[in-house]
Amino acid sequence: MSKYVTAETVSPGHPDKIADLISDYVLTKALENNSSSRVAVETFLTGTKNGGLVLVGGEISEIAEITTDDVLTIVKEALNKTIKTSFEDFDLDNLSIYNELTPQSEEIRAAVEDDEDQGAGDQGIMVGFATNKTKSFMPPTFDISRNIQKSLWDLQNSDEMLDLDSKVQVTSGGEKTKVVVSTQHNKAIDMEKLFQEVSDIVSNNVESEFELDLNPSGSFVKGGPAGDTGLTGRKIVVDAYGPSVPVGGGAFSGKDPSKVDRSAAYAARHLAKNIVAHKLADDCLVRVSYAIGKAEPYELTIETFGTLKVEQGKLNDFVDKFDMKPGAIIERLNLTSVDYRKDTLFSHFGHSDRNWEKVENI
Repeated sequence: MSKYVTAETVSPGHPDKIADLISDYVLTKALENNSSSRVAVETFLTGTKNGGLVLVGGEISEIAEITTDDVLTIVKEALNKTIKTSFEDFDLDNLSIYNELTPQSEEIRAAVEDDEDQGAGDQGIMVGFATNKTKSFMPPTFDISRNIQKSLWDLQNSDEMLDLDSKVQVTSGGEKTKVVVSTQHNKAIDMEKLFQEVSDIVSNNVESEFELDLNPSGSFVKGGPAGDTGLTGRKIVVDAYGPSVPVGGGAFSGKDPSKVDRSAAYAARHLAKNIVAHKLADDCLVRVSYAIGKAEPYELTIETFGTLKVEQGKLNDFVDKFDMKPGAIIERLNLTSVDYRKDTLFSHFGHSDRNWEKVENI
C-alpha cells in the first residue's frame, strides 16, 4: 500500500491568517514602542448584518502604549493588505472595530523578568523539525504546497478577477500528485483561463505527474471574513510543518518572545536545522518543554529517526552550544527586533531571512 502524505497551506487572505496578521501587527507595534512589552493578543473577525465586526483582545503591558486609535489603524492597514472586495456583511468602510486589550497579569509579569535567566512565560511543549530532503529543510509535501500557495498569492494580487482568500492542498505518494486549489474569484471570471494559470503554477512546483482539482465547490466568490470567521491561532499546523510533524499545541501569533510557545518553537527549529545543516543527521525533531516562571527546560529531546551520522557524544556536545533558556533564546535570535507582521505568513519556518533559520558557524 502506498504511503500517502497530505499537507495544506492557506493564503494571507484566509480569515484565520488575517486574524493572525492583525495580532502580530499589534505585537510589532508594541515592541517598537518598548522592547520589554509583554503581549498576548488575539483577534476575532466575522461578517455581520451591520457590515462586519473585528474584535482585538487579550493582555498587554501598559508600557506598550497601544491606544484604541492604534488598534483602529492596525486593523484597517492589515485588512487593506488582505482583502480586495467588500461584501454587504463585511464592508471595509463600515466595520465595528473593538479594542478590548487589558493590562497583563501582575503574577505573569513578576515570573518573567528581563534577565539572562528570565522564566518562561508559560508552561508547554514546543517542537522543531528539519530535513535535508528539501532546500528549505521543510517536509517535502508541505514545501510543495507552500510554494504553490506563494505563487498563487502573487497571481491573486496581480489578477483583478481574483480576490485574496485561498487554500492549497497537496497529496503525494500515489501514481500522481493530487493538488486541490480553492481560490476566491470574481463572478465573471473565465474559469478555463484560471485553470490554465493555476496549472502552470502547479507544474512549476511539482516534478511528477499531477492531477489538479480547482475550486471543487464550483464557485468561491464570497471569501475572507465575509465567508467565514477568522480567529488568531487556529492554523497552528499550517503555521508549522504540516501534519507529518507533531505540534506542541501552542499558537505563535500575537505573543511576545517571553512566551515560549513562540520563542522556544523558533529555537527548536533553529537547533534542528543546524543539526541537519551540519550533517549530523538527515532528519531531526527537537522537543522542549517548560514550566511558567522557570528558565531551565524540563525536557530537551533530540530525535533523528535512525539517521544520526555521528557518535551520540558529538551530537550532545553540539546541542550544548544552544542555550535553551528563554532569555538566551531571545538574545541569540534577537526576537525583540523581529517584524512579526512578516513572520506570520506562509508558515513561520523555512524562510532564509528569519533569524531562527540561520546556519551557525560552529
